[in-house]
Amino acid sequence: MKTKKIFFPIILSMIFLLNACDGFLENPPSNYIVGSSLTADNLPQLTAPLYNRAWFNFNDKFYFGLGDGMAYNLNAPYSDYIYPFSDLTVTGLTGPLVSAWTSLYTVAGRATGVITTVNKSLTTQEVKNQYIAEARFMRGTAYWYLTSLWGNVIIVDDESALIDNPMVSPNPKKDVFEYAIRDLEFAAKYLPETSGQAGRVTRSSAFGMLSRLYLDYSGFVASNYGENPNCGTRDAGYLDLAKKAAEKVIDNSAYKLMSDYAELFKVENNNNAESLFAFQWVPDLNSSTGYG
Repeated sequence: MKTKKIFFPIILSMIFLLNACDGFLENPPSNYIVGSSLTADNLPQLTAPLYNRAWFNFNDKFYFGLGDGMAYNLNAPYSDYIYPFSDLTVTGLTGPLVSAWTSLYTVAGRATGVITTVNKSLTTQEVKNQYIAEARFMRGTAYWYLTSLWGNVIIVDDESALIDNPMVSPNPKKDVFEYAIRDLEFAAKYLPETSGQAGRVTRSSAFGMLSRLYLDYSGFVASNYGENPNCGTRDAGYLDLAKKAAEKVIDNSAYKLMSDYAELFKVENNNNAESLFAFQWVPDLNSSTGYG
């Protein structure tokens, strides 16, 4: 009898507990921007991470090593992120190189996720286009870096598809270039002329980046898709596009060069009139790096 008196209340308690858990698990998280909560007011929060943390492992040690390291402008003999570049002993397993690869695909993947989420929002198409353009600016820039550094790389439109088929062949460099250009052309069409928040990209940011891609691509196309990159010629059509994109920034925007070049490197001049696109780092006390 004692067993029955204890056993049945336990069963009843478990039933009530499971029912309560079902109801609890059905509640949407209150701290995520999802579904009907996606409005024009909080969409900027969705794209904000694309300006910082996603780029960290690319912007951190790798950028120093690739640029000043390979140019032999840095002296760090005991550094594991400088000497492979300064000594020209970089391999596919060089740590900062692997980190940069991962970081650029993180940017591209998060940007694609933002695009998918924004398309599901209950906002007007005009508002959707603006924030999709912001994400496509980031994705196009990331793929430009990827193909510039590695040549043929994988274009990932749907990360979920990789779960079923992780073995994917890389796309030709020509296709990656054109993919990045299309992203930035969309950004140049739908980004606003001016930003309501300092540091966010604008239409001129996209034209400035497009000018770089057109200029880069003009040499790639003229060299028969990279088979002879030292041929010394450039495609006149893409050179003209590069010129026109640059002129839109120079002649038709509020951006302008600062009078003193040294002023660019002062913290108080972050997001100045000369800055078309810059990472937006903020202190993060919970991060091991201190920045997010």
